[in-house]
Amino acid sequence: MKYRAEIDGLRAVAILPVVLFHAGFETFSGGFVGVDVFFVISGYLITSIILSEKAAGTFSLIDFYERRARRILPALLLVVAVCIPVAWLWLPAYDLARFSRSVVAVAFFASNVFFWLDGGYFAAANELKPLLHTWSLAVEEQFYLLFPLFIMLAWKWGRRRMVVLLAIAAFASFTAAQWGAHHGPVAAFFLLPTRGWELAIGAFLAFYSIGGQAALGSTTRQVASALGLLMIACAVFAYDKDTPFPGLSALVPTLGAALIILFATPSTLVGRLLVSKPIVGIGLISYSAYLWHQPVLAFARIRYGHLTELVTFVLIASVFILALVSRHLVEEPARDRERFPTRSLFRWSTVGTLVLLTFGSASALAFSSSRFGGEPQLAIALTRHPAVFVSNMDERRFIKHRLEVETLDPAVLVLGSSRIMQIGQTASRLSLLNLGVSGASIEDDIAIAGLALKKLKPKIILIGADPWLLNAHAGQARWRSISHEYFTARAALGAADASRPPTQPEHSDDAKPDLLSPLGVLYQRTNVAKVGADDDTPSILKAKIRRDGSRVPETASALTDEAMVRDFDALLDYSMHRYRFSPKLKHELEAFLDYVAAKHEVALVLSPYHPRLYDRMKAERPVFIAMERQFRALGASRQIKVLGSYDPTTVGCDDVDFYDGMHPNERCMKRVVRDYLATHARTDAQGEKL
Repeated sequence: MKYRAEIDGLRAVAILPVVLFHAGFETFSGGFVGVDVFFVISGYLITSIILSEKAAGTFSLIDFYERRARRILPALLLVVAVCIPVAWLWLPAYDLARFSRSVVAVAFFASNVFFWLDGGYFAAANELKPLLHTWSLAVEEQFYLLFPLFIMLAWKWGRRRMVVLLAIAAFASFTAAQWGAHHGPVAAFFLLPTRGWELAIGAFLAFYSIGGQAALGSTTRQVASALGLLMIACAVFAYDKDTPFPGLSALVPTLGAALIILFATPSTLVGRLLVSKPIVGIGLISYSAYLWHQPVLAFARIRYGHLTELVTFVLIASVFILALVSRHLVEEPARDRERFPTRSLFRWSTVGTLVLLTFGSASALAFSSSRFGGEPQLAIALTRHPAVFVSNMDERRFIKHRLEVETLDPAVLVLGSSRIMQIGQTASRLSLLNLGVSGASIEDDIAIAGLALKKLKPKIILIGADPWLLNAHAGQARWRSISHEYFTARAALGAADASRPPTQPEHSDDAKPDLLSPLGVLYQRTNVAKVGADDDTPSILKAKIRRDGSRVPETASALTDEAMVRDFDALLDYSMHRYRFSPKLKHELEAFLDYVAAKHEVALVLSPYHPRLYDRMKAERPVFIAMERQFRALGASRQIKVLGSYDPTTVGCDDVDFYDGMHPNERCMKRVVRDYLATHARTDAQGEKL
């Protein structure tokens, strides 16, 4: 097949918006469509190669798969291999188990199925998944596995019948994609049956090109190729995560790519742009850049949290530097049969895949249990220090182990998300223990309350009332690391019902030493070692957990005003991107409140949002305001006090009282609960005098 530099240029057009989208630049809100452009390119190139070789009588299925392996496996195995030690050092045990399962999925080219089952592409937590992007490689590999077999079987029927059969399959795929975009968007996004039509567009281009293109005038080529580039640009800049996808919307970038492949030549303006050396250079390293970009960005966010624009640009530059190195040291040698014979390719690919499978399977098994996570040591350290540094831990398992060794006898217990973590001992004369966890769901509150109330006897329980608690599409699933505790506590509440039956817990912490124990011990020694802090004041790089459970964020986490405003769009969607009120979750919350209110004084806490973010909520997302009304009505119906408000002015908090758009600082949260706790403190003092 004749080399076309404009195809490499089109690869550059595809990779740049993908990287910028994942880097968080809002201007490129539809940058994810770059993957669709890659699908069309792949369909076109693969079909062109197969048809040319079939026509010449030289096609070999084994040779075809070998070429695909040379193209895909070496760089992919390298990137995943580099990810493994970084994940080992930086991920909490539960997240390490999930990462390890994704490694296994990559080894089987089934990561699209894995991430489909693990949540949607646009979920908030996905920017922290280092191997999320491998879903598209899995789709292509599944296509490569099946499509040559289709050509071989249908070849005897002639080209016209092959095109008809392919058209029928493509139409069925497109119809499924359009239906799925509205009724099953996660499955439609990730799976081959709803993505196959995009690869088929490329295949149709190959059939058309090999059959002989009609002669077209220069003006037609100029206009058609320019229109194609414009269509891709429109999708990149106009689409966002709310765009139904993939269906009719995906026609815009895919047909745009098709127009460029058909009509862009070095004689057209678009063709001259695409064959320019800088653009072709980016296209040549596009595969490696695609492989590196998600791990680099995800691990940076895992390690350092919010990324400034400067840091983000540095990371993007590092992605393309890594891609350039990978291209010259890995991709090019792997494609050279003289430098890298077939036997060597097979041997090293097999060894690499087996290493990934071994690591992934062993780590997934080992770290699906909290026995190796280091949380027990962290919990013990907190009984001996004013604070501990927040290390690579699962917060929920840490809470579980903390309660096993806790010696405090709090009068006030605090449950909820990171939005309530700033309630500490300074808020009240009553002894207080904060057991908040990031992204808390109702399941978290129930599980942690069940653990705490077995040992502690608080008089007051404060429960964070976040807007996502009753959202069926919140996507908060971190509670699964304490799923056994949740189902046990839920049964005690009497909240179980047929609509949401208990299932077997994911983990058991009572496992005996086995062959995986050395792996866990090594993780503990390398990952969670020196955790005790000599004081509970803010530090530059590490957040802390105080003895009372409240959080001390690292000083570096304080956002500039500009960065805070830039984050508002993401925070408007945090666990509320898609909202559907869940009667089941409301029933569960009501049962939980009834249970704890029977023996304790209970109050719901509405933590404020940043003033400017709240103003946007009122104007753009009234569901937040409606949720506050729901919680107030719920409190009134059960005679439960509701403290605070999402409206910061109601509680007297202003711009300087927030770490970011959704996290009020200690001073603000003290204002929310101070009067309520002071009243109870006075009542207790009077009771003691009597």
